[in-house]
Amino acid sequence: MIDWSHRRGEPRVFALLWMIFLLSATAIMFARLSSGFSISPSVSRPASREMLVVVIFGMSILWPMVRFSQTIPRPSIVAASLRDLIVMLIPAQAVIWPQRLIVLGGWSTEVVLALSLHIAAWGLVLAGIVSIGSVLIASSVNHARTRVLVMLAALVMVLGMPMVELLTLKGAPIGAAHANLGWMLSPITGILEITADRSVLGQPAIVYNAHFRIIAAVACVGLALLIFGRALENARWVARRRIKP
Repeated sequence: MIDWSHRRGEPRVFALLWMIFLLSATAIMFARLSSGFSISPSVSRPASREMLVVVIFGMSILWPMVRFSQTIPRPSIVAASLRDLIVMLIPAQAVIWPQRLIVLGGWSTEVVLALSLHIAAWGLVLAGIVSIGSVLIASSVNHARTRVLVMLAALVMVLGMPMVELLTLKGAPIGAAHANLGWMLSPITGILEITADRSVLGQPAIVYNAHFRIIAAVACVGLALLIFGRALENARWVARRRIKP
């Protein structure tokens, strides 16, 4: 069995795996396009949305899962998380911005910009989660249990608010002319909200100022989590322990 717990070759190995993941997501999108008799927005746009959901799923679920199962990076946990974020965000732009093309998403520059900022903002949140979780793992006695707990916490952070909204049906009656801000509180459903079909308003998708305000708020939360993670990393009770998860 291959041992994935080490971090040899980082961040090159992580970057390679992420590129393979993006290529696979893109291949799935083009496979969906090839199933139609002709390329039209009714076929290309849902395929683009599915591809973007797969990409953000990889960032929000697989990234913490991989890092929480590996050894803790040295010398700085937060710096390693930020490095991961840069490695993921830059290639992701190559699959986001082409969605302006009519043969793909056909969305406006404003919508594609919102998608890019949404992924970046949630990337900061996820980097903070990975940092704090890694510090807790490093400072714990039972590493296996802590790994499970921090991964569950990451899942709640990513999927908690949409699940509450789905169970309570809050915001369900809101029409295409309004922003469903509850869906912006998750990286996955945020993609669906930004690219929601608003053709009844004359455009395939529309973003409102409220969307950008939520994205800015999410980015602030991410920065706060990173600062908190750095504070934990520098705390004496962490520094006194030997980091050997």
